[in-house]
Amino acid sequence: MITTAIIEWAEAQKRQKFTWLKDHGPRSKRPRPETETENKLRDIAMLDSVIALCKGRVPA
Repeated sequence: MITTAIIEWAEAQKRQKFTWLKDHGPRSKRPRPETETENKLRDIAMLDSVIALCKGRVPA
């Protein structure tokens, strides 16, 4: 089902963003500019919204 594929994609994207934050976030050994961290956190929030929308449409 397309909705399930979107949820799986969004979850994978979130994992990538969290890995980036762990490797390059403010507390890492190799921090990147604060704006990049803010962008990743914004992306995660948007992906959470996509997942919530999709789950609202997935039959229980």
